Amino acid sequence: MTPSSEPAPSAARKGIAADEGSPAGTDAAGVAEGSSANAGIAFNADATPVKRYSLFTAICLIVGICIGSGIFFKSDNILIATGGNVALGVAMMLLAATTIIFGGLTLARFAARTTGHGGLIAYAEEFLGPHRAAFIGWNFTFLYMPVVCSVLSWVVGVYACMTFNLPGTFAWQMGIGLVFLLACTAWNILWPTLSGYFQNLTTLAKALPLVLVGVIGLMVNDPVARLSSDIAAAPAAGTAWIAAAAPVAFAFDGWSSAVSIAPELKDAHRNLPRALIAAPIIILALYLGYFVGISCFLGPQTVIEAGDASLSLMFVKLFGEQAGALPNVIALIAVLGGANGMVLATLRMPQSLALHHMMPCERTVSRMNAALRFPVASAMIALATTLFWVGVHTVVSALGLLPNGDISEVVVAMTMLILPLYYAEALRGALCEDAPALIRVRRAMAPAIALASSLTIGLSSISDPTRWPFVMAFTALLLVMTFALTPKRDA
Repeated sequence: MTPSSEPAPSAARKGIAADEGSPAGTDAAGVAEGSSANAGIAFNADATPVKRYSLFTAICLIVGICIGSGIFFKSDNILIATGGNVALGVAMMLLAATTIIFGGLTLARFAARTTGHGGLIAYAEEFLGPHRAAFIGWNFTFLYMPVVCSVLSWVVGVYACMTFNLPGTFAWQMGIGLVFLLACTAWNILWPTLSGYFQNLTTLAKALPLVLVGVIGLMVNDPVARLSSDIAAAPAAGTAWIAAAAPVAFAFDGWSSAVSIAPELKDAHRNLPRALIAAPIIILALYLGYFVGISCFLGPQTVIEAGDASLSLMFVKLFGEQAGALPNVIALIAVLGGANGMVLATLRMPQSLALHHMMPCERTVSRMNAALRFPVASAMIALATTLFWVGVHTVVSALGLLPNGDISEVVVAMTMLILPLYYAEALRGALCEDAPALIRVRRAMAPAIALASSLTIGLSSISDPTRWPFVMAFTALLLVMTFALTPKRDA
């Protein structure tokens, strides 16, 4: 039986859309999962999460990961894929934003109704069943999140070299990225609350230039004329622009990983749904302003030619040569915040998997270090996995196996094809609940739109044949890990 064919447990059959306004009761221990109808997590006092993060931190984590994950170095890739057509880039951004906005609304329903401490694995186990939960958990823990961490660490090196005029070779970039990865892991373990504050500050620091670029670009040039001419030229672009889905998906990616801090989020049943709704709207506004602004100010062809240096070129044109290095500092802060947020979330994933009895040595992996109040064993497993994917990224980049892309875009696309498991269950629950037809239709809209847009973006992102071997290899690896390493449960 495949993970997607596993029947949902009784809790899911009740329909998560019913009684949206009445969140489920919390568990005082913070770790006991599910009700008597659900196979829950056995209480383990050593694994009790510490409630250390606020709603503001949750929003900053989602916004910070997304912004740091793409917009500063994916605008040129988007324009390359659309043939310089800004309107088509905006269209793909709106589609991607639809995915995270309505995906966030759907996951917010799970967050409001879960009977445990929350998180993607908890939602999957409670509403989707153990087999699909294991599949999703192993994907996020050992494939998606560590792969994105490895690539973001490299991007930190890219912008560090640009900022400090260091040699721009891959060896230098990856070396700096490795140092950052190790340092980021250390401070997340030793000072996790400080890491949360760092996330808040970097998010605010990088939102300001996005607003600035958008305002200046839209004021200096006429965006209506640019978009109108591009809309008229769109039919001539054919279907090649669909390839823009990959860089756009990467630029919007990261929002779902922030759910991993649910066990450590204060008043998670209320604050997580709020964060999942507010953050995507903020991200869309900032992204559209930046993308259209820089494209209008410099022109699409100039953005393509400048590549990752396009923001620096805009500042030079506005403020002179002395301002050329400032955007690199801004971009470096942005990717530092994005990478820190991703590491913050990734280090906790093995513990979450162990708490749900889905990986070997679960008691050791789930245990909190008494002195640090942090799951150190979980963090070490996450770090080792990320270092493995750093090696894979290095080989793929050195051999040029993914032109105009990297392995993170592949796993992002795969994850966008896995998240619909949640959306389909939410849609089924909304349509099957005992309520008037109009109410059922209204509650079904968010998961239906999230399902359609996520599948569209995910499939479009792997439309390039050069990505197919990686999709097959990563899928095979995920299936082997899920079914060979997930401990068998007693019937």
